[in-house]
Amino acid sequence: MQTFVKLTLFFSVYSMIGWLCESIYCSIPQKRWINRGFLNGPFCPVYGFGALLILAVLSPLLGVFEFPLELIVLFFTATLLTSVLEYVTSVLLEKLFHTSWWDYSNHKYQIHGRVCLMNSLLFGVMSTLVLEVLHPLISSLLIAIPRIVSFPLAGGLFVYFILDGTVTTIGILRMNGKLAQLQTILDEIRERTAAVAETNLAGLEHSLDELRDKADELKSETLLSLRQALEELRLKTDDVKTESIERLRNSILDFVNDENRIRLRMLQDKQEYLESQTHPMHRRIMEAFPHMRSIQSPESFQRFRQAAAAARKRVRGSGSESESESGDKKE
Repeated sequence: MQTFVKLTLFFSVYSMIGWLCESIYCSIPQKRWINRGFLNGPFCPVYGFGALLILAVLSPLLGVFEFPLELIVLFFTATLLTSVLEYVTSVLLEKLFHTSWWDYSNHKYQIHGRVCLMNSLLFGVMSTLVLEVLHPLISSLLIAIPRIVSFPLAGGLFVYFILDGTVTTIGILRMNGKLAQLQTILDEIRERTAAVAETNLAGLEHSLDELRDKADELKSETLLSLRQALEELRLKTDDVKTESIERLRNSILDFVNDENRIRLRMLQDKQEYLESQTHPMHRRIMEAFPHMRSIQSPESFQRFRQAAAAARKRVRGSGSESESESGDKKE
């Protein structure tokens, strides 16, 4: 039980430190605060797991080598371990959510965009500092916490991570469902917009077959009569005049195009609705991971990201207006 408490508290502390470092690192270039966490709370679990991995593997090496050889061994070993952890984490997130969360492809030295030399060296430096400086301090502080406090604190944090992880996972999976639905709509819009009506009877018949399958949805009253006219035309012999066929063909084409336009409008309405349904958590995640991309629905993801960015601007704009109005009232 004591081991559970110790591991949970260490995991929580290093997850929070990692979240703070990541958020500051990403906020400085943007000149505004960015919540860099995967979870909704102020934690980056990958840093917690990374710290526990480093402590478990490298703590036994402390004192084995003389200075500065010890620092060199710790640095290179930590660089390797954290790089493997980052690569594996990237693969697992991609398999679970069908999404790439970060991409180092534009870095000079990188592996499949999942890890890069610059970040790996930075993680190596941070891990060495944790082992030599930070962990002894944190360990002494946590040991000083009375058991009557540490046990419920660890239990509460454990429950929190389970709940926050579950909520975040469900939210991302729901977002993926919206993305897949939006991608299907975008694909159909593209097909109908670019479609060129066939000029032969077989092509017309195929178009009518599609419309007949959707007759209930489109509520067309003339579809049956057009279908019957086409069947009669097919049964006629060669004495049918070409101009009669041409007139019927044109009328059917006009009908098909009208129905396509109706369907296209319906699809566009659905598209606009889905793009407007951006949850605050989805907006936060997209802002926290600017290089995030969907593997299965890349086009709809970009449109969803644009809609999320627009929603964030509206929220910030309304917040600024509220502050201005409150300031005017005080004056």
